[in-house]
Amino acid sequence: MSGSGSQVDESGLNRPRAAAPLAVLGLLAATGLICGAVALRDPAAVTALERGAGVTRRPAAPAAMSSGDRARAPAPEPTTAPAEPEVPAKAEPARAQPAEIEGAQAAGSAALDALAQRYPEDPAVLRALALAQAREKAVAAALLTTKRLFELAPEETANDELRQFLLRTANGVPDVALTALDLMAKHMGSRGPDLLYEVVTAPKFGDWIRDNASRLLLDSSVRQLATPALLIADDLRRTTECPTKALIARARDEGDIRSLHYIKSLLTPQRCGRFRRCLKCGPVTKELRAAASVIEKRKNEKPAAAPPASSAAP
Repeated sequence: MSGSGSQVDESGLNRPRAAAPLAVLGLLAATGLICGAVALRDPAAVTALERGAGVTRRPAAPAAMSSGDRARAPAPEPTTAPAEPEVPAKAEPARAQPAEIEGAQAAGSAALDALAQRYPEDPAVLRALALAQAREKAVAAALLTTKRLFELAPEETANDELRQFLLRTANGVPDVALTALDLMAKHMGSRGPDLLYEVVTAPKFGDWIRDNASRLLLDSSVRQLATPALLIADDLRRTTECPTKALIARARDEGDIRSLHYIKSLLTPQRCGRFRRCLKCGPVTKELRAAASVIEKRKNEKPAAAPPASSAAP
């Protein structure tokens, strides 16, 4: 028995010694597997996993509101657009005192020219300068000043003194006459074609300047500025045969005293034989008389008076 016991004891002591190398081998095998898995992993997959881990979850979208919830929900506050920056108002140009203008007028165009340098946007100064230059026969300078004045203050085209100056200039030497016509055609609005028509029809003007003015009245840009009353008068003037009914209707509806002049001339009996007198345009006599009657009535009508300030509409 003692021999068998000693064998058991020796075999029991030898078992732990034999298991230790096995445990070490198992640990080394596990470590090798882990290292191999790390070495063989896909870098792209790892990167994607790392990014996904860093992304925060977004809150879920709110559920759609029912009609009852929308009715109970407070209305959204109106949004106001940002206010636009205010544009500063343009300062009024400086104006000369009446005493300054009167003093410069007494001294002549040179003093007025100096005053115009100080007040370049004062229509009263430019008007006085243009008229002074015209009186002193500085016609070219006066035309330039008049052009500046009309560009600055178009209402000055109604000034009768300036209109008479332009008509006198148009009847002068050719170079300044053409400049005056150009000023009428391009820088006077509807009043310019009216002056061109006056040059064409007034007997005091020579044929050369009248022909130039007549050609300008045919220019499309000039006709766009002209009034309907002037256009029908000029069309009647150019008519060499009896006017058509359409032309007479235009005269009836749009014509003024200038058209009336041509209609009356057509209604004046002319010699058509040795002892007979007849109307030149007999087939349209009825239309001509009706047009003349309407124009005469329109010419004699007075414009309605403006209402008093107290009753004027706000």
